[in-house]
Amino acid sequence: MTRGGLESLLAGIRRVRVALVGDFALDAYWFVDMAKSEPSLETGLNTRPLRSQRYSLGGAGNIAANMAALGCRSVHALGVAGPDPFAIEMIRQLRGAGVDTGGLIEQENGWATPVFIKPHAGNRELNRIDTADYNRLSEATADRLFRNLYRLLPRVDIIVVNQQIKDSLHCVSFRRRMAEFIRRHTRRLILADTRDYGHAYRAAALKVNEHEAVRLCGMRGGKVPAKRRVETAARMLFAKSGRPVFVTRGRKGCLVADAVGLHEVPAIRVKGKTDTVGAGDSTLAGIALALAAGRSPVAAAELGNLAATVTIRKLHQTGTASPAEIRRAWRNQGLRWASFARP
Repeated sequence: MTRGGLESLLAGIRRVRVALVGDFALDAYWFVDMAKSEPSLETGLNTRPLRSQRYSLGGAGNIAANMAALGCRSVHALGVAGPDPFAIEMIRQLRGAGVDTGGLIEQENGWATPVFIKPHAGNRELNRIDTADYNRLSEATADRLFRNLYRLLPRVDIIVVNQQIKDSLHCVSFRRRMAEFIRRHTRRLILADTRDYGHAYRAAALKVNEHEAVRLCGMRGGKVPAKRRVETAARMLFAKSGRPVFVTRGRKGCLVADAVGLHEVPAIRVKGKTDTVGAGDSTLAGIALALAAGRSPVAAAELGNLAATVTIRKLHQTGTASPAEIRRAWRNQGLRWASFARP
């Protein structure tokens, strides 16, 4: 990707409108300091005083923030929240990032806003507390969500489907309805990023990591799937759908399978300390916006890799990548991608 190509792409992204359907969540960091602990009068058990707490967007929320930071015209959030204070904080942060939250639905019964609570004591992270495992999507909520999606359909350039939590939003009935929606709208640009249900959304373009790819194809990948096995899986997934498939491989870059063939988009080497939490969200944001701007799957993977290069340098946070940071990283690295294609 030349400098002119990058500038043209960033300009094109400013016109892109996105509908993002997924698991909108919060990451919560609770820092316990036992110095002021005292026995509870009610139970006699020692209290666990919180010295500080911090919240950041997780799941589809972080993807939405990454898309907005890259400068797209609009991001519409379509998901479910609970009747709890976490929903207030999540919506506040989404709006602060420039995300349209009009499509977020509050379900009063049987639903808690997904939060991944990570208590820390000293330098040690304690057992995580999750709130979404017992969520049950009601038929009425699903109806409202799909009405919102159909309402937005003429007004967006790409639909991104995100799944990071088993069941919850992506319960059996929702997966069936979403799969049918994708099949009915084959002329629309739809990209699915799913940890567990790629088989359900196989009619869409697909973004998966190498472990998910080999598993979807019924292969055993081991701790680190062999490159040849990952390549075979990418080809198989494309053959099933005829839609581009993006297989992320961490430091090894991204494999892209499309109508031209199989392409390897190398990762960008980064020196010094890195934090890979949220890197997949940054990659997805770059891929989705580049595709919606009319670029090739290979160019989309290149932008996804570049966005992730920016965010993994941001330690102890998920992070986002702005156009200015993308340009700076490109200049500092002197980036020239040498992608190759094989039939």
